[in-house]
Amino acid sequence: MPLPNILNIIFPSHCLNCENIISKNSLFCNKCWPQLKFIKDPKCPICSFPFEIDVPDMQPFCGKCVAKKPSFDKSIIIYHYNYMIKKIISDLKYRDNSFLVKKISQMLLPSLKEEITQNDILASIPLHPNKLKKRKFNQTHQICQELIKKLPQKPIFYHDLIFRVNDTKPQIQLRGLERQKNLKKAFMVNKKYQDIIGNKRVFLLDDVITTGATMENCAKAIKKKKPSQICVISLAKTVF
Repeated sequence: MPLPNILNIIFPSHCLNCENIISKNSLFCNKCWPQLKFIKDPKCPICSFPFEIDVPDMQPFCGKCVAKKPSFDKSIIIYHYNYMIKKIISDLKYRDNSFLVKKISQMLLPSLKEEITQNDILASIPLHPNKLKKRKFNQTHQICQELIKKLPQKPIFYHDLIFRVNDTKPQIQLRGLERQKNLKKAFMVNKKYQDIIGNKRVFLLDDVITTGATMENCAKAIKKKKPSQICVISLAKTVF
């Protein structure tokens, strides 16, 4: 029996949700896979808010982006945020299941490999040093590192492009406007990169977007340095 097959028997792959044994290259079992909901067209080209119907010849932007355009220009978001995505992210962030970094990058890669070029900048959402010391790793930084290995055109990755200057309350404890106020002036661009961002496309990655407050405030700090485009990337977003 070939060695890879032996390893598959000894170390089988498991569904990321229910942990049943699955085939080597799969991520979910046949029961869990249909419970994932992709964010597909028609959707807002800026924030990826999905529309229930496609209305030809109408402005494609959602009402929220028309009322107040975000500081970013477009987004690449794969799934609706649900209990399955919540489990994957929680297992990575709070249970130190570092193998999930490869799995998440595998989920993101198909939508990114035609978008990101070697001239673009890839950045991760930062953690405050106090939180980083407690958690011991930044999951978005690790996902970016894994994506760099797999992307056909390697962008420039700056893990420290943005600093988190305020040790804010966890966003999960707050609601709506409280999240925006919590993150106001919480981020700044690293001085050593200020002259590099101009006229570059910047791709900003976070694991999940809920209200969008974190992404908005990071993008706002980057926008001051006049990039040609800011694109946010996320595995999933909450669709209200």
